[in-house]
Amino acid sequence: MSYARDFDKRVRVGIVGLGSHSYRNLLPTLTFLPVDLIAVTDLDKDLADATAKQYGVERSYQDTAEMYAAEDLDAVLLCVSPQLHPKLAREAFAAGLHVWLEKPVGTSVADVDSMIDARGDRIAVVGYKKVFMPAAVKARELTGLPEFGKLHSISGVYPMSIPHGDADFIARGESNRWLVDGCHPTALLLSLGGSAIEVTTHRADDNSGALIIRHEGGNVTALHLADSAPMFQPSEHYTLVGDGQSIEIHNSRSVKYQRNIPHSYVAGTTFAPEGTDHGAIVWEAQDSYNTLENKALFTQGMFGELRYFLDCVLEDRQPELSTLEFARNVMQVFEAALQSDGTPVAINN
Repeated sequence: MSYARDFDKRVRVGIVGLGSHSYRNLLPTLTFLPVDLIAVTDLDKDLADATAKQYGVERSYQDTAEMYAAEDLDAVLLCVSPQLHPKLAREAFAAGLHVWLEKPVGTSVADVDSMIDARGDRIAVVGYKKVFMPAAVKARELTGLPEFGKLHSISGVYPMSIPHGDADFIARGESNRWLVDGCHPTALLLSLGGSAIEVTTHRADDNSGALIIRHEGGNVTALHLADSAPMFQPSEHYTLVGDGQSIEIHNSRSVKYQRNIPHSYVAGTTFAPEGTDHGAIVWEAQDSYNTLENKALFTQGMFGELRYFLDCVLEDRQPELSTLEFARNVMQVFEAALQSDGTPVAINN
């Protein structure tokens, strides 16, 4: 682990958007990353000036084009509303910059297509933090083990509802919880289960219910839309089922790998038979230690997503995780889930 001051090679970045999310999550994470923060931009110039002063940045701007023209930047970090992301991303690509942009990436599949068309050879990563949280990284490692076998299904629980929306609803580009928060479980489930090819939404009277995703590998995900769950208490859970083994993720802070135990239904007498090559293995954050891996910026994936983007820039390689193409599939699920009403909606990839 290194801190920003320790890296020999750093990426010269500017930040666009200095609101609450940026201030609470994006800016603090830069302490641990290979970056030189060169300039900041916000429509609120007083906010930009105050933030620049706090972080020792010499110049702040109210206009992105002015910042791009005046500064020698390698990349820009966009942290604004989903309605503004597409225009700002296209502008940054046109200025020759690599782009990290916070989720949601936009409000429609068409938004993502416009960014893909404008990207050229630039590097772009979308901030789907749950894709990069250590629990998800460990789960992908475990599903790749030969002994895990085929990933058959995933179940999830997330405090969420999905309204019913037609093409006009999507075209209006309005913010709603399914857009702003729903991309979290969707991105995680696609990173674990593979690309989505079909979506079905089953709604209760209050729009809670279940979301069914059929993946291109033949496996299926069932996401419980637990809208009335206590969202500020532990309420997020995922289970991945393989061949006689399973993986459980609890609230981004623990991973349990369940392996079969030697057992006879008729004659078994112990749930803990001898040996260590079976049973459960558990990894979890330890809140009694004030070390980095226990902090939310790390357990929730903020550090991971930004480090991945910056490493791609430093190594001049195109990303494989959380790309604009991946974001397109997330948005396809978003649109299909709105339009489904108990009937499958096919996704053409």
